[in-house]
Amino acid sequence: MFYFNWLQKDNPTGTVDTFPELKDKFETSVPGLFCVGDLTGIPLIKLAAESGFDLIEKFHGDTTFQKLRKDNDNEAMLDFVIVGAGPSGVAAGIRAQELGYRFLIIESSQKLNTIVNFPKGKPIYVTPVDTPFNSALKFSDGTKETLLDELNDTISPKQLPIHENEMVSQISKESTGFTITSKKGSYKALRVIVAIGKTGNARTLSVPGEKLSKVFTRLIDPGEYNEKDILVVGGGDSALEAANALAQTGNRVTLSYRRDSFSRPKEQNTSLFNQLVEKGSITPLFKSTVKEIKEDEVTLATEEGDKTIPNDAVYGLIGTEMPLQFFKRAGIRMEGEKRLPDYVKCATLLLFSSILYFGKSSPITTINSFFEFLSLPTRFFTMQWPELIKSSFSWLSFWAIILCSFYLIGHVAKNSIRYFNSSWNSFKHSYYIVMLLLFSYLYIGFNLQGSKLLGFDTGVWYTLMYSVTIVIFGFRRIHVNPTGYIKRQTYLLMAIQVIPLCILPVFVLPWMGNTGLLGDWVMEHVFPGNSYYRSYGLILAWPLFIHNLAAGQPVMFWLILSVVQSFVIIPYINYRWGKGAYCGWICSCGALAETLGDEYRTKAPHGPIAKQWDNAGQIVLWFAAIVSLLIIINTWFKFYIPSTKTLQYSYSIIVDIILAGVLGVGVYFFLSGRVWCRFFCPLAALMHIYTKFSVYRIFSNKKRCISCNICTKVCHMGIDVMNYANKGIPMNDVECVRCSACVVHCPMQVLTFGSVDSIDLDNTLHKEKKTPLTPGWASGLPDGDIAMLLDLESKQKTNK
Repeated sequence: MFYFNWLQKDNPTGTVDTFPELKDKFETSVPGLFCVGDLTGIPLIKLAAESGFDLIEKFHGDTTFQKLRKDNDNEAMLDFVIVGAGPSGVAAGIRAQELGYRFLIIESSQKLNTIVNFPKGKPIYVTPVDTPFNSALKFSDGTKETLLDELNDTISPKQLPIHENEMVSQISKESTGFTITSKKGSYKALRVIVAIGKTGNARTLSVPGEKLSKVFTRLIDPGEYNEKDILVVGGGDSALEAANALAQTGNRVTLSYRRDSFSRPKEQNTSLFNQLVEKGSITPLFKSTVKEIKEDEVTLATEEGDKTIPNDAVYGLIGTEMPLQFFKRAGIRMEGEKRLPDYVKCATLLLFSSILYFGKSSPITTINSFFEFLSLPTRFFTMQWPELIKSSFSWLSFWAIILCSFYLIGHVAKNSIRYFNSSWNSFKHSYYIVMLLLFSYLYIGFNLQGSKLLGFDTGVWYTLMYSVTIVIFGFRRIHVNPTGYIKRQTYLLMAIQVIPLCILPVFVLPWMGNTGLLGDWVMEHVFPGNSYYRSYGLILAWPLFIHNLAAGQPVMFWLILSVVQSFVIIPYINYRWGKGAYCGWICSCGALAETLGDEYRTKAPHGPIAKQWDNAGQIVLWFAAIVSLLIIINTWFKFYIPSTKTLQYSYSIIVDIILAGVLGVGVYFFLSGRVWCRFFCPLAALMHIYTKFSVYRIFSNKKRCISCNICTKVCHMGIDVMNYANKGIPMNDVECVRCSACVVHCPMQVLTFGSVDSIDLDNTLHKEKKTPLTPGWASGLPDGDIAMLLDLESKQKTNK
């Protein structure tokens, strides 16, 4: 196994932040093993404690878990073992005690160890201030010392069963429950809660001199130094808090940070840091790295060259490493981790997509027996090259998918508890299997005998399957995030796919044409030759759908409509509401991504390499423009250009089948559902130009931002949303599809939709504080209130 981070975003220390892969907020890839606190990606004491409380509440309402408890006749089997006695673990223990559960908390050091090891006098802020305390752990703004006093006053009377100084070495999944092994004994429990936080080793600077006694990875008491030259390395809250504290105790502090500005620290820490810089107490050195540490000096590499400064102590506060070996022993998958079954599943889906998109357009109706189907390659040399490519790819994919299926059948049978551990997972994976078998049957029947199930060819069946999938997974999306915005968006996406993109071209228009209801003019000038497929052009604009220009006789109606859509209507929509008004609310590709792809949005590639690939769509756009122009010259002006047909076939195979179909769908569960939309869609590439001039933005309240990176993680367009949010910069990335995932998942309610009152290409006017802002304008709400926009109050009630 390894971590699939070749396109991922690195953190400020240059390494990749890897968390356990969680579903439904808490559960790991091991059924029955859960994470709370920092391991969920939210670095706040208050929210960590609340997560422990929330998980116990979830167990309390879980009928499956309650049945397990009822059927358990093993006295040694506890309900829970909680690993870690930090705020989240203790909060979970208190709630479990209140509800009468049998549990044990195991802590490798002492309870609240992380807080105990905070620097002396470290300021504590209770955030978010407007989130009520549900947990018994309640505390207020203050310092490390006052926080410990408040927490201990709550914990001591509870007499919780906490085993301190006991290291858990192994968590083993059993047929019923788990065995938890430590150096002092073993325990059995129905559920395990891991609440250890990011308790791995501190990251090192890896430079000469790092082993000197004056180099530390943690600040305990800033008062130890006075009138000393101290270097702090890092750009997060820990580094800024240490620099601030050391400067306030009378030291000369230099802070070295590898980037050109801070992106993660809290507003309070940044504000104090800037005040101390203005006073001359702290010297910041941005875009610098430590090169060598000596007894009385440190050499730094800067943009101006090497810089040597006097030094008495060095604090390397660049974060800690996740305890990956502990998670590996427990079988917990980490974000980005890929194993052999994952690659086989990706290959299977790619092969299935190859059959789907190559096979549905290449019927071979002259084959009369299975033997002829087996010997099909002998006929490849007699085919024209477009049919050769389609037939050979679909035929080869058919046999390859059979080989992959044998492996996956064994894998799923062996790991059935993972794939069928809930009613939804059971339904979802069963649905995938049924769809795979159905289209395999359709492919064989259509190609062997030219048979049509219920009179429909594979193209119609694909449209029906596509629509049903959007509806099923659309209702799932609404159930998981029942905000008003998501309900309206998803219902509209489902309606557009089902009515104008399925029922209209497949059933209504053919019926109206056969009964004469369409009229002669419509049949001649809109759907000549019963070309009802052209109605897709009512929704799918050029150049996403170029077939109204490319197939059959030229039709002026569709040419005019394409021009109006792509160069009048869509530019206006983009100006007012951004690209997402089309990609996220209308387009059928976006509909599948927001429904079927909703569970897999965190798999989207991030980082500078992926960002460069965002421009690939411009190449496809030029390809579409050239092909369309040649078609118009050939069909409208009767000026024949020999290469037109070849380019048209090439576009159909490369763009329509390979990029949009095989690749776009084939990596859905591997790189998220927006690969086609983000990297290759020519219409999206055209809208990127329009969106440059849009007034649409996502605004942020940077004082509330905790730099948890969740907004970036859930963005399946690969936008670094957090980099906008924690700076308070209106997010104007042209890739945004208005899915609202960043807004909904933000634990601090930092983000909201809105607009600026004038075009501001690079937020230049905003930076100069000259652009009026209108938060909430794009939502259609006069006051832009985020709670109204997303019905968050309703969502909270539903979650409770």
